[in-house]
Amino acid sequence: MSLDNYVGRIVRLNQEVFREIARRAKSRGIVLENVFLVSGISREMRKLICYGAIFRITVAAADVVLI
Repeated sequence: MSLDNYVGRIVRLNQEVFREIARRAKSRGIVLENVFLVSGISREMRKLICYGAIFRITVAAADVVLI
């Protein structure tokens, strides 16, 4: 699937990646759900730019599942 097809879609992260993101969020006192909106693509890094709560993250397409 082309990275462009992910933009505007809701995704979940794989468990390993989500645990790391949730750990960082918890250290800031934020509780995260494993639901993120893909807002764009970082073409030079070939990564997806995702938002969840107040977090902005970049992840590989292999680290997400469409829901």
